[in-house]
Amino acid sequence: MTMQILFAGLLFMAQAKPNAVPTGLNANERKVLEYLLKDWGEEYSVTGVDIAMQASGMEPSDVTRFRIGDYIKKHPELHEVVRQWGWQTLVLNVNEKLIARAIVNAERDKQSPPSMADLSRLVGVPENEARSAVGMLDRFGILKRNKSAGGVGYVAAEPRYVNWTPWLDFQFHRMTLSSGRILNTN
Repeated sequence: MTMQILFAGLLFMAQAKPNAVPTGLNANERKVLEYLLKDWGEEYSVTGVDIAMQASGMEPSDVTRFRIGDYIKKHPELHEVVRQWGWQTLVLNVNEKLIARAIVNAERDKQSPPSMADLSRLVGVPENEARSAVGMLDRFGILKRNKSAGGVGYVAAEPRYVNWTPWLDFQFHRMTLSSGRILNTN
């Protein structure tokens, strides 16, 4: 039975069509996805949606980034980079990763949860940006509201996020090449 499931999974991945036109995304969102598919794996790139949007000439938009990120989350067959490093690495921006780390590390270490002011200070962003990041983490299902938790009032949505190394702890190193190309790398 286990071998049958493994074989079925391998067959599905072998039949995946990374160049197929993604349904549910508009033309600009597909352009970003196409950029990522070309970029991932080049020079150890694990470039995120936010950088791909910028490189594709799109204005920053959490709504658009969520739509593209949700598509990537639901389609790990798109590319080996998604399966190897996890969709979270690719769809969350740097601030969201740092804020998630602060919240889940406090939970894991049985420390008092950080307040919004703590998160703002730790990440070096205004409170409204910290609040927006927490909202995106909730929307992606990484954090969930828990008013009894104290602090910012969110906890890890699943036990696996409390110990999510290596994905989010390592995968947000941003670099700019001499050509001007910006990418995330591992």
